[in-house]
Amino acid sequence: MPGVPPENELSEQDIAAYGADTVGDLLDQVGGAADSSGEGPVILINGRETTGLNTVNDLPTEAIRKIQVLPQRVAGRLGERPTRRVINVVLKDNHRQITGNAEGSFATAGAGRSYKAEINLLRLKNGNRDSLVFRSERVDPLFESDRDIVSDPLTAPYDSRGNIFASTIWGAEIDPALSALAGQTVTIAPIPAGNTAPTLGALAANGNQPNFTDVRDFRTLTAGKRSYSVNGNIARQWGKTAFSLNARAEWVSTDSQAGLAGVSLLVPAGTPFSPFTRDVRVARYVGDALLQEGHNTNLELGGDFTTPIGGWNLRVAGNWQHVAARTNSQAASDPTPLQAAISAGTVNPFGALPSDLTALRYNFSRSRGDTASLRTTLSGRVLKLPAGPVRAAVTATLRTDRLDGRWEFLSVPNVTSYVQNEAALSGNLQVPLLGDKSPIGNLELDLNGAIRRINRVGTVEDFGAGLAWQPTKSLNLRGSFDMQRQAPSAQTLSDPQIVYENYRIFDFVTGQTVQVRYVTGGNPNLPVATRKIWSVGGTYLPFSNANLILTAEYSSRRTTNLQSSLPPVNAQVQAAFPDRFVRDANGVLTLVDSRPVAFAYDNSDQLHSRIDFHGSLGKPSRKRAAGSGSDSDGAFSFDGRARFNFSIEHNWILRSVRRAQLGLPEVDLLAGGATGYGGGLARHTVRVSANLAGRGVGMQLYGTWRSATLIKAADIPSPNDLFFSAQTNVDMRLFADLGTLARGSPVLKGARLSVAVTNLLDSKQRVRDGNGLTPTRYQPYILNPLGRVITIGLRKAF
Repeated sequence: MPGVPPENELSEQDIAAYGADTVGDLLDQVGGAADSSGEGPVILINGRETTGLNTVNDLPTEAIRKIQVLPQRVAGRLGERPTRRVINVVLKDNHRQITGNAEGSFATAGAGRSYKAEINLLRLKNGNRDSLVFRSERVDPLFESDRDIVSDPLTAPYDSRGNIFASTIWGAEIDPALSALAGQTVTIAPIPAGNTAPTLGALAANGNQPNFTDVRDFRTLTAGKRSYSVNGNIARQWGKTAFSLNARAEWVSTDSQAGLAGVSLLVPAGTPFSPFTRDVRVARYVGDALLQEGHNTNLELGGDFTTPIGGWNLRVAGNWQHVAARTNSQAASDPTPLQAAISAGTVNPFGALPSDLTALRYNFSRSRGDTASLRTTLSGRVLKLPAGPVRAAVTATLRTDRLDGRWEFLSVPNVTSYVQNEAALSGNLQVPLLGDKSPIGNLELDLNGAIRRINRVGTVEDFGAGLAWQPTKSLNLRGSFDMQRQAPSAQTLSDPQIVYENYRIFDFVTGQTVQVRYVTGGNPNLPVATRKIWSVGGTYLPFSNANLILTAEYSSRRTTNLQSSLPPVNAQVQAAFPDRFVRDANGVLTLVDSRPVAFAYDNSDQLHSRIDFHGSLGKPSRKRAAGSGSDSDGAFSFDGRARFNFSIEHNWILRSVRRAQLGLPEVDLLAGGATGYGGGLARHTVRVSANLAGRGVGMQLYGTWRSATLIKAADIPSPNDLFFSAQTNVDMRLFADLGTLARGSPVLKGARLSVAVTNLLDSKQRVRDGNGLTPTRYQPYILNPLGRVITIGLRKAF
């Protein structure tokens, strides 16, 4: 941006040291330095706004001249929320490239294979841009048997052939006559293979030695996946007028298995197939594995037009997105007709069961959603003050969301249709209070506000103020207040329900791992949330001749009517949302309705700090420094020196509390409260990144450490409390420019080989309850099914 120096800038050599294939990969790595607002950065290409990440994500890094991280106040000039960071991607003027990329991954623990392929076409010429990218991905399903998972305790002794047990209480004596023949009290008897009319003698032979079916062969830890996508971009520039168009399509299919459906059947005494003198029960698995298949189609179209009008800049941006989703899942058959036939003596419970009485039921969910928006922004200088020009940006937005869905659960159909229209007007005003000649540096005030009219909600307002102070060229300080009223999205309100069978969760109330029906979808009763954010932070460059950047930001958030996913079921959550949990007569959890809920309030304070350092090692090579500066050295330093990037960031949550409803106790998320089943909220998170590249090879290391957490079962200490250990995760990637290592080889020119290891140390989080035991739900490979993963990639640029 003219007149705005970047807080951080990465040159071609700095970018090369990351070894990233695309701008999207690069932003994932430098994103912490670029944006800590939680809203995501504003992306510019050559100083102009884009329609979104789809525009830049697929650009190969060889086409980038530099990347600039601009101060937050720049977002206000663009009509965006001034708390967001701005990243400017500067492209080369003329560049043509065809890139092919292939990757294969596997887990060192076995299985866990996945494959990716990509073809990337790019042409840059005099500010114009054409690109087309094709991608495909395949992920093989990973089964519980691949990881030797300990199966969940059964509520009945289910088996494919079947087991017989007492009709009253599991564990009671089946029949005194059977016990007399076996010479012991028999509480469970396996149905012999191939014997459809077992006698007491045949059953006594294997008394108390139940049949066993390993259901791990029928349960997936991670679903299989197939995806295909195409992304195209066209950009044209005529002087200061520019137009860009982006189109993207993606198709994703997934498949998973949820185990086998079990049925407990009463066999009355006196039926023609029963050898017993009293009623008994038979526990059997019926049918094949319960399948769940998902199919999603995502179509996106975006356009952007900018042109100067007098001393102002006009931007018109439009977006359209269409999402179609289909989910088919199987559920256990209704046992009522089968039980009636057994009670009537027309079906043998020990033989093959009739397929018409045991056919699995099908649940399905269908949704089609369309979102369209048109946004017009006029920005420029309003007047000139002694300290500098006053800048303003006014934005008018129209948006419509439509979602139609239908679903069927256990043969009960449901239909939903939702339309949400929004008209909004927002403005930003930046007023310089002190200019360059001030003895205490630059001082600028930023004011912003918005009013939105939503047909389903009414009128909501946003407003905020910020103050940016630059006492010296090396120090930037900022403070802001932001108040936002956030209406729930159309999807959050009206997504159709999807039911997952045999979903494994941990019940903190009983201390048991159970398999439940798990319901997801939208909640039409969510209110409008109000969020207030105070923040103060700064950026400091201590040395003028070294690329060392120190950043820190303190933020405090106060949210009322927070929209959130349903937390894990403990005593407090069950008291707050009793209608979301269903238990049987024995108190065993059988159904969880996990659709979003609203909390009365959620308050948090945190401190985020980061250090970034990048540069060169050694002295430049005179031969290379005097060269043409072409890409002959591949994706590495042009002057022969090794390049490095290093960053370390620390996120410290000082306070985080929430209350579900007024009248209920406040929950401290740092001292036992929970937002999800994966663990409590870590007070400290540290991330480290180090990259080194030169002489045709490079290495990257990424490390994350999270402090230990706790989830409480109730207000007082309980054996069902869970303790989650601190966890360290390290990823490593090695890459080599084969064209640099084998100069003169036309085949290897532009080729890069990479080997990446995710979870290098094969770190596994340990979870213990109050008795020091690990619940079934928290086995290490259930928390992280893949473990250590090795990825080998080959990339060729033409």
